[in-house]
Amino acid sequence: MYANFGRRDRGRARDGGGRGDGGDGARASRRARPLDDDRSRTLSPGAARLVRAVTAATDQGRVDRGRAYAEGGNVLGVEFSGGRITAEVAGSQPDPFHTTIELPYRSADDLTEVARRLAESTDGARRARQGDVDGEVLDILLGAGTGDIRFHCDCPDMTTACKHAVAVSEVAAQRLIKRPALMFEVRGLDIDQMVAEMSRHAREVSADSASGDNEAFWGGRELPGLPDPKVAPALDDSDTDLLHQAMRQVSYTSIEQLRAVSDIEDLYDHLTGSDTSPRSRE
Repeated sequence: MYANFGRRDRGRARDGGGRGDGGDGARASRRARPLDDDRSRTLSPGAARLVRAVTAATDQGRVDRGRAYAEGGNVLGVEFSGGRITAEVAGSQPDPFHTTIELPYRSADDLTEVARRLAESTDGARRARQGDVDGEVLDILLGAGTGDIRFHCDCPDMTTACKHAVAVSEVAAQRLIKRPALMFEVRGLDIDQMVAEMSRHAREVSADSASGDNEAFWGGRELPGLPDPKVAPALDDSDTDLLHQAMRQVSYTSIEQLRAVSDIEDLYDHLTGSDTSPRSRE
């Protein structure tokens, strides 16, 4: 244990040192680099806030080793629930370390405020599913400042955020990018239920606005974005066997049937502006 973590010195650990760095105070005091702009663009708002919190709480050496753990698949069983993110991190010891990312306490009224704010924002539900939430909502879900998020680990490193906490934060951030709804689920919130709550609140807002005394009645609100439906060519989305069956009834031979289907396809391409068949180019 001494070889791996150095001398037990809790006083120096509070100053930025720690057994995880072998007691090297100068090395431990080297703070982690701020999140650069290039990486910020690859992270969702929730993921970026989580990564900023852990990097602000530790030094660059632990950040580098923690990210190496995350990339090496050492983080196991990540769970988002009860205002916490928990996981196990396999390290150099026989048993994995238990690591917890604790989000700040939020009351029931605070969580109700999330639904209210989403109801009042344009396309709130759709944006929430994509992880695009306002800063006020993100403050409630994950914490307003980097110091609001706390890190706990049963490893011998007594620093504020050990390399295992960095590793769990990195994996949790990637989970948030792939599934933004996790930052609601960690608070026990279900977006589908919130949509119903938002609809009820929207009806109350509409009734209040209809009185004519509300500013929103006269000024209006920003219209929601237009839907973005998936577009596919009719021929690609249709059953070509039915087309062949129809042409078989008006064709004497199978060759004529194939030519009829080909002519219809060429005609469709020409009318829709996607005329790229060899026959049309001739």
